[in-house]
Amino acid sequence: MARARTARGEPLEAMLHHRAREVQEALLGNPSLREQHLAVLLARKDLAREVVASIAGNKQWMKSYALKMAVLKHPKTPRDLALPLLKFLYVFDLMMLAGTPGAAPDLKRRAEDALLAQRQGLALGQRLTLARRGSQRIAAALLLDADARVIRAALDNPALTEASVATALFSERSTGNLADVVACDPRWSVRNSVKLSLVRNRHLTLARFASILNELTLGDLRDLAADRRVAPNLRAYVQKIVQTRSLRMHPRRV
Repeated sequence: MARARTARGEPLEAMLHHRAREVQEALLGNPSLREQHLAVLLARKDLAREVVASIAGNKQWMKSYALKMAVLKHPKTPRDLALPLLKFLYVFDLMMLAGTPGAAPDLKRRAEDALLAQRQGLALGQRLTLARRGSQRIAAALLLDADARVIRAALDNPALTEASVATALFSERSTGNLADVVACDPRWSVRNSVKLSLVRNRHLTLARFASILNELTLGDLRDLAADRRVAPNLRAYVQKIVQTRSLRMHPRRV
């Protein structure tokens, strides 16, 4: 511990890997300790929680952007010290933090919240990158973007789920671009839940609406004909198809 408080040069660098918590704490009082030494400490997943908290609570050290990131990525950083640091991060660092394995779930969610709160003010290139590489939640939110290019990028995100696409199509904030892009997408347009959401989307063109009906089951068509979220004229059209199919399937009953 005494050496940890006074070591310099190579001896100090060697002490950065000591396992004892008391030695790690003593290192923090070493006047020769610099940012690069703190970065080495924070790269250790076995670093004592008390040591991580001491580093995160030091205002002078936290002026460094690199150390802010290192503290945020460390799994032992107390939440009350980590959360206030999120507001200082750049967009792509927030995205990286949201996808960091081992990061606390609540911290990841706060990073996503921070990204989503500022997405309207982001440049097109930033939104495209977020849509392609962001987490499932971020990609799902960007399905509601006004730009078709961002929507296509989000649909290509491997983390995106069928449920997210269907939910976005149901949203009151969905745009005509979303319905058009999804209807033409070879990956998503064939999913049954997506088809059912598409025919309930108010922006879908009549031609696409009619083409999807041919791919739905009789049960799905009956549900659609009874769904008051669908325009009355479209429900009447679907009901006629239901009657026609029923007649073909059970001619004697009809």
